[in-house]
Amino acid sequence: MGQAEGRLSRRSVLGGAAAAGVAGATAGLGGAFSEAAAGPRRRGSLDDVERVVVLMQENRSFDHYYGTAAGVRGFGDTAAVRDVFRQPDAKRTDGGHLLPFHVDTALVDGQDLGDLAHDWATTHQAWANGAYDAWVPAKTEMTMSYFNRDDLPFHRALASAFTLCDNYFCSLQGPTTPNRLYHWTGMIDPDGELGGPATWNPDDYKPVYRWTTYPERLQAAGISWQVYANDEVGDGADGYVGDYGDNPLWLFQQYHDALASSDPKKRQLAERASLRAKWKPDSGQGKNVDHVLQQFVADCKAGTLPAVSWVVAPYAYCEHPAARPVDGAAYTQRVLKALWDNPKLWESTVILINYDENDGFFDHVVPPCAPAGTPGELLPVNQPSGPGGVGTGAPAPIGLGPRVPMTVISPWSRGGFVNSQVFDHTSVLRFLETWTGVREPNISAWRREICGDLTSCFDFARRDVSIPSLPDATALRAEADRTQTKLPKPAPPLTGQQAMPEQERGTAPARALPYQPVAFVSVGAGSLALQASNHGAAGLQLASYAYHAGGVSQRFDVSGGGSASGKIAFASSYDIAVHGPNGFVVEASGDSSTAGVEVAASISESAAHPIFQLKVTNSLSRSATLTVKGRPGFVVGPHGSHTLSVDALADNSGWYDVRLSLVGHPEWHRRFAGHLENGQPSRTA
Repeated sequence: MGQAEGRLSRRSVLGGAAAAGVAGATAGLGGAFSEAAAGPRRRGSLDDVERVVVLMQENRSFDHYYGTAAGVRGFGDTAAVRDVFRQPDAKRTDGGHLLPFHVDTALVDGQDLGDLAHDWATTHQAWANGAYDAWVPAKTEMTMSYFNRDDLPFHRALASAFTLCDNYFCSLQGPTTPNRLYHWTGMIDPDGELGGPATWNPDDYKPVYRWTTYPERLQAAGISWQVYANDEVGDGADGYVGDYGDNPLWLFQQYHDALASSDPKKRQLAERASLRAKWKPDSGQGKNVDHVLQQFVADCKAGTLPAVSWVVAPYAYCEHPAARPVDGAAYTQRVLKALWDNPKLWESTVILINYDENDGFFDHVVPPCAPAGTPGELLPVNQPSGPGGVGTGAPAPIGLGPRVPMTVISPWSRGGFVNSQVFDHTSVLRFLETWTGVREPNISAWRREICGDLTSCFDFARRDVSIPSLPDATALRAEADRTQTKLPKPAPPLTGQQAMPEQERGTAPARALPYQPVAFVSVGAGSLALQASNHGAAGLQLASYAYHAGGVSQRFDVSGGGSASGKIAFASSYDIAVHGPNGFVVEASGDSSTAGVEVAASISESAAHPIFQLKVTNSLSRSATLTVKGRPGFVVGPHGSHTLSVDALADNSGWYDVRLSLVGHPEWHRRFAGHLENGQPSRTA
């Protein structure tokens, strides 16, 4: 038994029976209780977590929900891939592109948006080998629709009260079930040995897979868990009851074997997974969230929640288009209130709310994707859409898929923080691993290198058990019932009426990240030499985009404390950009005539206060005069050098954006942007 397992097993609450006599409920969503009332401060570490509740909703991209939110990497992103917001659209006569457009729920029935294509084929089409420029032909013009704070007041207020991850990606470029398999099991069986590779949605409730799931590993370790789902109808005509087929444990043979077993111990696996031999009839009470969540609410009230709870919503509450975001808000509100009404639960619980995939909605941040040859992370690009088919074509990455929202709710993640570490659905399993000590071996080595374990979302030394005042989702739902169906359906903007969305002004507190990338290029005969290093502890991916004629995009994984290098070919001129996490970007353009003027980047070795430095060298026989945007320029003499230091931690919360030009050579340009980390919270850009 590992250290974490021992730590967890000592908590009697995890057995599900310790807190039957807990204190009464709080006054409601706007109430609060004191630290003293909630009990003494604990260890100030991950040990303080006693239970984790996971609510995975459906089919919304990050930009679609949060692209206008202050402080996130949204529509105001100055480090975005070039022209990514201007998606090519052959139908448009006003420039041939479509910009993101607002679905204003005060004017149109935006709550009832229809779903878009979100299969393997069209999502890889939109990805376009990282160019991210085929969203409209792959997903239709509605892909560019988005909501703002007025449309999603509950979602936005909840994120502003806790921690929002703005670099969280779905696991696979494709639909619901494969992404939920990553979430519950860590893989899709890419080798096809146990029913996979799972790249499409099989029939609900039928056993097709045979690999081990994470709940089984918890069961074997003696750690309590439960799937909470309504037990009426399943995926039927009434979208307010059942589970919409969103509990992927139904798809595994071992759970059906457990359901059929006469051995109570074996049958427990199916019972905890919320499998049942027969669905109850529709009660007709599905629009009452208390009814739909009655078992979860009862267990919260009794203080008998298990260590790990997965909550699965019916269709109408899961936010999958055309299910309404406002109904999802009402469902989420009831889940949270059940926990907040029991102070002893709330003081030691983490709630993770994420979305399985993006539907077909646009997001502008290109996800990290596995490089060629990565074990367990590539499949033939043409995947079957049903049973019996075989994949064909060149290898393509399984993931990561587009960005989706993740909100981290707990007493240790209060304060409206933004976390910009790269995560995916396996990060939820990684968090459970770190907390319980129960490892999920299905997770690939590449995902472990590139995706974090969510622990950077928390500050366990600071606990705030107050309950934020949030908009009343029940009232919002009633208002939507009254108004939305009377409004016209949304549509893309008319010709000549496009405008880039404005992101809310202001910044947000930012969690420290385990990255510190540095990169630069030097010009050689017919190629650029890329040099990259990572002074942080966690691995990251850099993606280079070559915009010059004949340019080829490449991806470079850089391990924690490691380095990487590569060659970028060009003919007479070059124009490249290298993108990494958290706004990191290096740009370089020019031609062979200025090959003697080079810029090398470095970071001082001080972990407590790193300094960003650029060394400009001139190997030409003439002086080079450089201008620096927002800073004094300088002259570098023949065969000389000049060092430029940027104390971004002192000047700008760690953010730097240095842009250099070479006088007399308008084609020559260098840009270095990113964030210096010192292990402390800062502010977003």
